[in-house]
Amino acid sequence: MDKMQRVAFIRNKYYFDDGMEYTFMHLRSALSPYGIELFLCGDSFASYPPVRPDFAYAVFWDKDTTLGFALERVGVTLINRARTVELCDDKQKTYSAVYGKVAFPETLCAPLVYDVCDGQDERLLTLAERTLGYPMIVKENVGSQGRQVYLAHDRIELKAWHEKTAHVPHLFQRFVRASEESSDIRVYLVGGKAVGAVRRTNTVDFRSNTAQGGRIERISIPPELTEEAEKVGAVLGLDFGTADFMEENGKFLFIEANSSAYTQNAERNGIPLTELFAQHIAKRVLA
Repeated sequence: MDKMQRVAFIRNKYYFDDGMEYTFMHLRSALSPYGIELFLCGDSFASYPPVRPDFAYAVFWDKDTTLGFALERVGVTLINRARTVELCDDKQKTYSAVYGKVAFPETLCAPLVYDVCDGQDERLLTLAERTLGYPMIVKENVGSQGRQVYLAHDRIELKAWHEKTAHVPHLFQRFVRASEESSDIRVYLVGGKAVGAVRRTNTVDFRSNTAQGGRIERISIPPELTEEAEKVGAVLGLDFGTADFMEENGKFLFIEANSSAYTQNAERNGIPLTELFAQHIAKRVLA
């Protein structure tokens, strides 16, 4: 038997949870028949001059783009690329990249506030009120599982959330009145193609994330949503990930993208995400 091709699964040095472990373990099993050994790598560093690791390919499940760019400089092929992770991880960068390509809710980006300033700006809040209305979403640029997303019902709450996030890059966004309350559609993308979708619905929180108590069920992807999701994947360069949308008055609005979406919920709902991802990785690695 030929020697197994080694591929790293790069995770953050300081973070590993059950969802990530599920993704790694199942992906490792799915890649083995292709002659690919997926191994866990959580102790890599960016350095100058750069040091080339003992692998040529990596599934990049970290958000440390400094490390990602450093690995690419020494010739490591990342799935996803560092630039893709950078665009997906920062919502302002995501919206800047997809603007004019797909529709998303009206958004106002809060200006950068230096740490020596208090960030108080009544004019900014007034502009947000006039252009976005209430209720209004306040989001930190970088967040995960809905934890950095807030809802303001009036000026008092808006000011409180703005003050809370003053020194954290954030944005204000129009609240989308979905066809189903607190509902969104997550489209899974592999190799630039939409391969399945689920609807996430939450009856106890305005955030549809399963981490916030949302329910999940598989749905058929409408053709127009397939087209929109694949546009997002192409613009961001996603090898693997998700594009989330909300439906308002029959129109799909893009919300955000994720370059390291866990696979367990998709597979519980009959979407063979691990095998499809393994096929894509094998195609890249064994070409």
